[in-house]
Amino acid sequence: MRLLYTILYALGFVLLSPVFLYKMWKRGKYRENFSQRFGRYSPELRAKLATKTGPRCWLQAVSVGEVNIALVFLATLRKAMPAVQVVLTTTTSTGYALARERLPADVVLLYFPQDFPACVRRAYALIQPDFILLMESEVWPNHVWEAARRSVPLFLINARMSPRSVRRQEKVRWLFGKIFDKFTLVCAQSQEDAGNFRRFGSPRVEMTGNLKYDAALPSADAPRDVPVLGVTGAVLVAGSTHPGEEEILFDLLKQMPELFLVLVPRHVERAPEIIELAKRKGIAMELRKNGGPVPNPTCLLVNTTGELKWFYGVATVIFVGKSLVGIGGQNIVEAAASGHPVICGPNMQNFKAITAEFLAAGACVQVQDASELLAAVRELCKDESRRANVVAAAKTVIERNVGATQRTVDLIAASLRL
Repeated sequence: MRLLYTILYALGFVLLSPVFLYKMWKRGKYRENFSQRFGRYSPELRAKLATKTGPRCWLQAVSVGEVNIALVFLATLRKAMPAVQVVLTTTTSTGYALARERLPADVVLLYFPQDFPACVRRAYALIQPDFILLMESEVWPNHVWEAARRSVPLFLINARMSPRSVRRQEKVRWLFGKIFDKFTLVCAQSQEDAGNFRRFGSPRVEMTGNLKYDAALPSADAPRDVPVLGVTGAVLVAGSTHPGEEEILFDLLKQMPELFLVLVPRHVERAPEIIELAKRKGIAMELRKNGGPVPNPTCLLVNTTGELKWFYGVATVIFVGKSLVGIGGQNIVEAAASGHPVICGPNMQNFKAITAEFLAAGACVQVQDASELLAAVRELCKDESRRANVVAAAKTVIERNVGATQRTVDLIAASLRL
């Protein structure tokens, strides 16, 4: 099975490489340490990791969102295991850039290797992990098989398996064979996720809760000044928007000229197309970075990474993207933790349990289309008591869900007996 999987992975890699290379080129800085993606490392890195002074943890965080969670998680992990050495890997260049900016100096940062056996073996030989932490749904078969071959304890933390993933896993069960039984422990976000992992053979699954709640708290980051907009009216902050949502937001802005829009796209490399769309729509747009003065702007485009959480702090109302157009949604916990009411669209599949809990408590507003979005923004901007009620409900939901980080670390430490 491993040979068959690797052959199919190689075919897929070749076919999809142009797409991935294009995305990397658009996001920039793709050349830096590119060879690490294939398990090729500099002599300096080899020398740095050659000597171990304590147990070594390999933590994989895919992109910006996972890196933010990893930073909070690592602080708790190192309190429980003071002697642990940490190697953090990330998949995207944006995640890598954020990690390099914010990681402690003694944490080694690398790119995650492609899931070819030779690449994976070279990464293991370099890192020499004593235990491995994979986040959410980062289950790469050759990586998992190599950990099992080396008898390295493997943990899946903040684990989730959506209904879509369940259907996909059912289709390829014959190919992967036994994968989930290789994990020492799966720490699931919800009872539904826990059940799904048990269904696919994980021998030990614990429902620890969602790490996003802990990472969303203002206390999870070093104090930082909230951006100053110089706006006197209501502010709509649209976070992690995807193609199609910007046009809806610009049309909304036309119908509410008293509103100021802060637009934070999920992928900053889309800034040029958004700027062009704003021109066609007649939107006076400022740029967060490298932009000249604009007369009477009605919109700010945040063309930087890692600042969304701080812009949530200046909102009157927040819209969380990839939920009105697209599938999956984005993290509403971070938005709600800012103390402002949150609106999301109907497509929140990747945050199903969180969204259900928020909706049941009246802690967010869900809309079905552009017209409902306009109505919700108008209502929340005009009704201060309505905003306060949504915010208070969200605070209650967040407070009863914090603590997943400590629960997860405690379980890992007990499993390792460190």
